[in-house]
Amino acid sequence: MMERQFLIVVTNEEILKLKVKKINFLFPVKDFSVGFLNTYKMENIDRMDSYLYMNRILDCEGIKKLEEELKKINKNIKGICFTDLGVIQIVKKLGLSLELIYMQSHNTTNASSINYYLDYVDSLLISTDITKKEMISILNQAKKPLVVPFFSLAEALYSRRTLLKNYQKHFNLLENQEELLIEKGTKKEFLAVENEFGTVLYAKKFIDYRDIEHENILYSFLNPMHLSLKELEKILNKEEISIDKDTGFLYQETYYQLKEEDHE
Repeated sequence: MMERQFLIVVTNEEILKLKVKKINFLFPVKDFSVGFLNTYKMENIDRMDSYLYMNRILDCEGIKKLEEELKKINKNIKGICFTDLGVIQIVKKLGLSLELIYMQSHNTTNASSINYYLDYVDSLLISTDITKKEMISILNQAKKPLVVPFFSLAEALYSRRTLLKNYQKHFNLLENQEELLIEKGTKKEFLAVENEFGTVLYAKKFIDYRDIEHENILYSFLNPMHLSLKELEKILNKEEISIDKDTGFLYQETYYQLKEEDHE
């Protein structure tokens, strides 16, 4: 089996000091990313073999701005990881030779849909909403190598509204772009991170998918938000680490509707 390659979001400058082999850095781009306190101007991203991360859902103005910004892209950039499908058309229109990785993980839960998307992109991120068995089945059937989750805070919600700012303004609270929220009923914790383009809620526990291995994996994906450099190095080396984590839906199915007998 080939040596594992990593795709790691640059949540802070410390991440760039990682010494682990086979790392491709993923830079959240200013004005085109949500869910990160630190973003980077496109023209300043010049690290060799890096990717641009654009997970914002774009409006008409955003699409036009992106087209102008991509005309100034640094030649060292390897590709774009994106959520809005309009990015495909812009890259095609500009004739840019960039790898395209689709990263809307809630849409990538079955092999048929994934192979359809792969007609237009180079790879995509498999959803965290499915089990390990389902992931392996998808990897077996996918016609191109895929990106799989490795270790991250899982995104639970993305709203184009500024939920924190609206709440803080209504109750005359100090404005803060990051807050820990606790759901009253279940007592579950969520980390809310916001900028002018929207709010992202992360489930507070880290999903640990480090035991997924397959020959059809392009990259193992990490969002290392709230991890120290030392913790991240341990995670990449598959060492034990004492932080709050679980395996999400990896060994437990997601139920999208009640079973028939539950309706009675």
